[in-house]
Amino acid sequence: MIITGIVLGQEPEATVNEVKVTAPKFAGIENATAILNGVKSETINEYLLKNFEYSGHQFFDGTVVVQLTVTPSGELTDFAIINSVSRQIDQEMIRVLKNTEGMWIPGYSNNAPVEMTKEVSIAFYPDGNSSKSVTEIFTEKATRYFNNGNRILFEKDNPKKAMKFFCKGINYMPYDKSLLLLRGICRFETGDKAGALQDWERLNSLGGFDFENSYLTDNMKELKSYNELLGIFTE
Repeated sequence: MIITGIVLGQEPEATVNEVKVTAPKFAGIENATAILNGVKSETINEYLLKNFEYSGHQFFDGTVVVQLTVTPSGELTDFAIINSVSRQIDQEMIRVLKNTEGMWIPGYSNNAPVEMTKEVSIAFYPDGNSSKSVTEIFTEKATRYFNNGNRILFEKDNPKKAMKFFCKGINYMPYDKSLLLLRGICRFETGDKAGALQDWERLNSLGGFDFENSYLTDNMKELKSYNELLGIFTE
């Protein structure tokens, strides 16, 4: 099985409304002071790939995403699975991340340590002989599911069936905005307003969606969820 580590949402420094914000940083087993002094240390990717253990006989493919909170003292709390691959893989991911307790430098706001959330992901794919990278394979799979779901939703007017395809696409590319947008629409159209809001709020946290320039917008205007959707992204 190929296991590819990806850490997302780790911009080292940002300035928002004159407030200087620095995201939490994994320091590794070495003393965190070394990181502060610019000494290169093991990355969270390297740590996860080295310490992740999978003993199952059944192979799963997809991208597991775990959210955690780094406290001002560098402790880890509030582990949550954002995108699941399998129960065993999810639990092992959290186990390894919990073992990184004490290996994090907290996030800072105006030079003061503050509590911040972080997301870490790993892509799983059964080891084959493909010449393509896991990223290429997952992109192709997700694109195929997106196109099928898009056709079933807008041409066949079957949001319940379309949602299954969008869910499969998100399994491979959990940060894809179009997949999250359309799964939320399917959830809303089938009566799951809470699930729709969950997808759309996550989409908003990833930077929102460009309705003016999206080829999907004209099709979405005919759906009962469209006004609700616009309300979220124009607040």
